[in-house]
Amino acid sequence: MQFKQVIAQNELKKQLIQSAKNDKVSQAMLFLGAEGTGKLSMALAFAQYVNCENPQEDDSCGTCSSCVKAHKMAHPDIFYTYPTIGAKTISRDKIKDWRIFLAKEAYFKYPEWIAQLDNENKQGNITAEECNQVIRQHSLRHFEGKYKVQVIWGAEMLRKEGNRLLKLIEEPPANTIFILISQSQEAILPTILSRTQLIKFPKLKLEDIAQALEEQQQIPKEEGLKIAQIADGSWIDAKELLGQTQNNYFEEFREWLLLIIQHNASPSIKFAQGLVNWSDKMGASGRQNQKAFLQYALFFIREGIAAKHNLPSKLQDQENSVAIKMIDAITWRKMLDISQIINNLHYQIVRNANAKIAFLGTSMKIKALHRK
Repeated sequence: MQFKQVIAQNELKKQLIQSAKNDKVSQAMLFLGAEGTGKLSMALAFAQYVNCENPQEDDSCGTCSSCVKAHKMAHPDIFYTYPTIGAKTISRDKIKDWRIFLAKEAYFKYPEWIAQLDNENKQGNITAEECNQVIRQHSLRHFEGKYKVQVIWGAEMLRKEGNRLLKLIEEPPANTIFILISQSQEAILPTILSRTQLIKFPKLKLEDIAQALEEQQQIPKEEGLKIAQIADGSWIDAKELLGQTQNNYFEEFREWLLLIIQHNASPSIKFAQGLVNWSDKMGASGRQNQKAFLQYALFFIREGIAAKHNLPSKLQDQENSVAIKMIDAITWRKMLDISQIINNLHYQIVRNANAKIAFLGTSMKIKALHRK
């Protein structure tokens, strides 16, 4: 991957390129930021750049033997660690899946990768055996690149097993770079955190997302800005919203919540039938539409709470008015809880859960929360 394929983050690109030019590359870095900000893409681009045989002013050449191998994720001096399923499974066992998966899309969410490995509701991890494999890999000499690069995506999954890597991360062999990638600083082992240079990835700006949508997806700028507002700085969420902006998610979300909160007494047959009908309709609308709807719901709650507290909000006038009324009726603290419930539903939809059942179950959870 090349830097030009990474959406925005130009300041970080300059910082990394300059460190390589000055031979001042940190031996252990932690790329930290929300999903969709380009952490993995940047790591792949940097690994390719530092081993490029003919580096350009602001990117790798993309055509030399080293770049071709790095692009195919087959460079003998670039290694990948990522969560897998199974107590003894290591990343090398799933490298074919990893290559195929990234060839389709370098911006993706963690559940999508786990679903690629196993569609059941299993959790991924980075095993003790994987840590041992990393140590073995870096005990060998370089093959052909200037640097040996170890990319660890999902570094929060190292857990206590990551302590096996402490000595290697603190005192790696010459010309060895560790790039750890995570969404949560708190989830990283403190012993590892203290041994890495922290590089924070900010959320993408509205203009950057709109420009990328215009250039890569031929989306008009006005529609791109509308998508970017809901995407909240995530290129992943922006792509999920493609082709869905014509849908009136505001009316659908208002209908959903009103259906739940207007029946504040014990649930009746009429109430249950209404929820079943709504869940069936949403369940039949297609997975992309469902994900886009949930992204809008999270956007609506987030901006509605901002409006309620007299902070700048991206909601339109009608949305703004309804949001404030809903928050008054439900309370903003419960709206935060509802936001978490909806976020969990989004996770289930990404993991290919039965949408009708998932939406119905979530509706009942919100109902139970509102009745407390």
